[in-house]
Formats: sequence, C-alpha cells, structure tokens
Amino acid sequence: MSKIEVKVYLTPEEREHLDAQAKALNLNRSQLMRLRALGDPTPGSPAALPPLSLCQYQSAVTAALKASNGSCSRPVVEAIAAAVLCSVYETPNKRSNASRPQTVG
Repeated sequence: MSKIEVKVYLTPEEREHLDAQAKALNLNRSQLMRLRALGDPTPGSPAALPPLSLCQYQSAVTAALKASNGSCSRPVVEAIAAAVLCSVYETPNKRSNASRPQTVG
C-alpha cells in the first residue's frame, strides 16, 4: 500500500515536545504522529503521556462555564482553562526559570 505525505506545522516548542515523547517511547516522530493521528493509544512510558485527557479538559471547561453563570463565552472560558491547566502541569524546570527575576545590564 502506498503512503501519501501529510504536512503539519508546529512551533519549535511543540516539535521538541513531540520529539521528547517519541524518544521516551523509542519511536521516531513520524511513527508517534501516525499513531496519534489514527487514534491509537500511546503505548509505553507515562512520561510521554499528556498530563490529562481531552475528557478531563472538557470536564474542567464545563465546570468553569457552570461556575461563570453565563458571564463568559465558551471560547473565553476555554482560553482561561487552557492557561490555568498549562501553568499547573508546566514542567518544574520551565516553572523555575519563569519565576526567576530577570537581570538587566
């Protein structure tokens, strides 16, 4: 069976993240992306898994929407939920670098 090329545009950080996940699973990036695109579960290392599932994310957004009593639109709540969840699940190394004061000069 022949294969066709599918292009995906990523930020450098997203590409590094995929590379790290693939390495943890002893796969190359293409193999990992093919598995993910076809909906196959991620095998292997828990370090390569996302910190929460899409279902958990949607539950967080739904809870936030309910708590807002309609004062915010869903896109606004999704952006807030994503920002909060990213900060909660941020790697310790990135968090410690971000919290360090910047020196000038």
